[in-house]
Amino acid sequence: MHRKRGLKGDFQNFLNLDSLVDIVSNNVGILVILAVFMAMFSLLEKKKQDPSNTQPTVNIEKIKIPWSHVSQKNILLILLRSNRLLYLDRILVYQELKKFLSGREPLPKNVNLDQFSIELEVGSGHAHCLKFLPYPGTGKWWHQFSMNKGEMQKLMEKFPPEENYFFFFVDSDSFEIFREIRRSLWIQNFEVGWKPTRIETPLRYCSGIGQVQEFLPQ
Repeated sequence: MHRKRGLKGDFQNFLNLDSLVDIVSNNVGILVILAVFMAMFSLLEKKKQDPSNTQPTVNIEKIKIPWSHVSQKNILLILLRSNRLLYLDRILVYQELKKFLSGREPLPKNVNLDQFSIELEVGSGHAHCLKFLPYPGTGKWWHQFSMNKGEMQKLMEKFPPEENYFFFFVDSDSFEIFREIRRSLWIQNFEVGWKPTRIETPLRYCSGIGQVQEFLPQ
């Protein structure tokens, strides 16, 4: 009899242990399921609140910072005054001066051309300065200067950007139009330099390393 009760007691304890295991397993399973759902809801809520999903895409605009640098390219000088552009063609000046090199007469101090005159200042060796004196009312508006087959197009075709750059004397009344012109030349791969001027400022270009450094591209 005692043996039977012992077996029965062991069996009941075994049944109770199985029940406890089932309860624990069920609870653990429920906790795992709850954890999975909580993780899912957390990810969905994070995605919903993520500003990258709600804010529109912002286009990043690149800004070109003009730094002056040394260049071996040829300089094309242009005066920008009263929103008018005047190409200060040094080739025409030198062609006019060349006429006097083979003769006995000395080089003239003044040379008159169609749209401007120059004053020649000769230094030691081959150093010299050209002082440009534009005639009143000369120059063209930007829409005329840049029109098809206009002067700007002819300059860009004759002087490629690989070997030439533009340098502007910019009067204080023409800064806004200059920025537009410079941007259009940058698009055409031209380097651009500039310096501010006023009516009373001499438009002087001098040869020599020290002087040319005042006319650097950017």
